[in-house]
Amino acid sequence: RGIRTTCGSALLDDWQPDVDATVVRKLDEAGAILIGKVHMTEFALRWHRPDQPIPVNPWGADRWSGVSSSGSGVAVAAGLCYGALGTDTGGSIRFPAACNGVTGLKPTYGRVSRYGVFPLAETLDNVGPLTRSVADAAAMLQAIAGADPQDPTAARRAVPDYVAALAEGVRGLRLGVDAAFITAQVDPAVSRAVFAAIEVLQAQ
Repeated sequence: RGIRTTCGSALLDDWQPDVDATVVRKLDEAGAILIGKVHMTEFALRWHRPDQPIPVNPWGADRWSGVSSSGSGVAVAAGLCYGALGTDTGGSIRFPAACNGVTGLKPTYGRVSRYGVFPLAETLDNVGPLTRSVADAAAMLQAIAGADPQDPTAARRAVPDYVAALAEGVRGLRLGVDAAFITAQVDPAVSRAVFAAIEVLQAQ
């Protein structure tokens, strides 16, 4: 609250929210040092405003930085912060994470409160972390997950110890993989890398 928040649109150039989002409040209560806000596509849709600079992928200006939460992915990859928040309706945490070489986690719907977060599609929106490591993602999710009386869609379930779960490994977990999404219109090098990662998980 009290900080200019445009949601990537000229319509909100002078808007300053008067409340903190629940995820911001929870991070603050957990001791996080909040350093600022980053750029996003207009209203979390596909395109950036033509009159605004697009976040530059720190691995190369010729590389895509991702979609709506691109500023978050770029900030983390560039080492500006340990983690950033993103929203994901159709890939907007996952794409910037993949493009910028960081960890992105789209939580299960309802695991994290959406109160105070600009909505795109309220029955699909998720808030989650983009970080430099899986351990950081677990710690950040630990801080922001949980029920919220301000958001009726936030699940009233106990929050697991995500940080402790890191030591348990992946043995016994079932992962769904749709090979069509790994091969259709995908660079062969990317497909090979994904299948190699699947083999590593299968060997656990």
